[in-house]
Amino acid sequence: MRGRPAENHRQAKKFRTGLLLRFLVSFRCGSRLAVTGVCFNCLRLWQRSIWSLGLKRYRRSALRLFLAFLGTFVGLTAWISSTEAAVSIHQISVDGGANIIVIKGEFEFDDDSAVLAREVAASNAQIVTFDSNGGNIYAAMAFGRAIRSLGLKTVQIRSAECASACALAFVGGAMRTAEPGSIGVHRSSFSAASDIDGHSAVAAVQAATADIMLYLIEMGIDPTLLQLSLSVDSSDMRYLTASEMAVFRVTSSSPSEETVEVRADKSVPVVIEPPIKADALSAVSVQDRALQFVARYHEAWSWPNRRAIDFMENAYADTVVFYGKAISMDKVIQEKVTFAERWPERAYSVKHGTERANCASMCTVSATVEWYAHSSKRARYSSGAAEFALTWNPVTGKIESENGKVIQTDKKVHAPIRIFSQWQEQNGQCRGGPGDSEDTMKACERREAIGAKLEAIGWCYGRPGEYGYQIDWHVCGQ
Repeated sequence: MRGRPAENHRQAKKFRTGLLLRFLVSFRCGSRLAVTGVCFNCLRLWQRSIWSLGLKRYRRSALRLFLAFLGTFVGLTAWISSTEAAVSIHQISVDGGANIIVIKGEFEFDDDSAVLAREVAASNAQIVTFDSNGGNIYAAMAFGRAIRSLGLKTVQIRSAECASACALAFVGGAMRTAEPGSIGVHRSSFSAASDIDGHSAVAAVQAATADIMLYLIEMGIDPTLLQLSLSVDSSDMRYLTASEMAVFRVTSSSPSEETVEVRADKSVPVVIEPPIKADALSAVSVQDRALQFVARYHEAWSWPNRRAIDFMENAYADTVVFYGKAISMDKVIQEKVTFAERWPERAYSVKHGTERANCASMCTVSATVEWYAHSSKRARYSSGAAEFALTWNPVTGKIESENGKVIQTDKKVHAPIRIFSQWQEQNGQCRGGPGDSEDTMKACERREAIGAKLEAIGWCYGRPGEYGYQIDWHVCGQ
């Protein structure tokens, strides 16, 4: 089958940059909003119809097809924004002198999750609860990651609702307890202030859905929770039962094990469930989380410097055994900053099939990663492969040790040939595999992830007017 030519990549990159800025502020799980923004089944149908052609981002007819399905299932019309303020953080003392953090209000894009760490340090609180109807999904996920990194428990009672994007923050708890009917989900929409058109909305919803799914997996939550939320209109709300929360792993203990009491004013919990058993999460699910974290880690290290370093600052424990030597997290970050400034354009990709994860109380993850790096200022290039090993704490979500060695370097290479090779391999499996095979779909997903890394460092696939065998990777604009 001969594919339609790719659109001009410079225009596509400019479009995506503007889209991201508008989307991050406007796409929200608002008052009564779900933990996802796209019909999962429609997305899969759309992907299957075009992924095998290798030109997902540029096929207008496919975008129109998907938009038609999207319009059926997801409301892209304006949603009236709440006038409530951004989230605020409060400390409450309960019987016995324990302190609890209460996060109230709607999550806004510019909410700073670092405030939570300061409040926890000041109060020595170990428990977080919510009184929130939702808000910006990225802010909510940032708070969820902060909660997990601090090792905090999350508890939710029915009289103080946690709905929509708030559910994303709630699942960040290292241990999680909730009364039946206290966690609400449904479909999402854009705020009324958004001026995103239908074409842009499709791309934005795709990006958000991928980020949410990765986040849920990272937190150990069953991502099929998305399908349930999609069945509920954005004007309604579905409150999860105790059994549903257990099945989706929204809570980390069964209802029979929970002990949740409330104060006379029914605003905060007093007694929390007993500690979670060590085997509450299966070894398989922990291994999957560890592998997902490693994939996300190398994806983040391929981002522009500021975003990459922001991720790294939340990825490491306070003390790290770094290549055989125990050093502080600050020193690890200093090393990362120095490297990033030396090689500002990077693409790192784990070679599929080399990943290994062994988990008990800690996870040891190893694999082969291939890289390409470039410094325009110094006119230098670097390409090669390395073996790495990380020790990852599944409770805190932090790296506690890092080691590795370079196994091959490429001489006089000025292009990301190894990343091209990975893309070609996954492209072959994507285009050559059965259309209804899960393995084929996963190969297509891997291909798109690798392609996004190449585009981020200035390489584009295909030029206007090219067909079939003519289409290949090239420097964008040339």
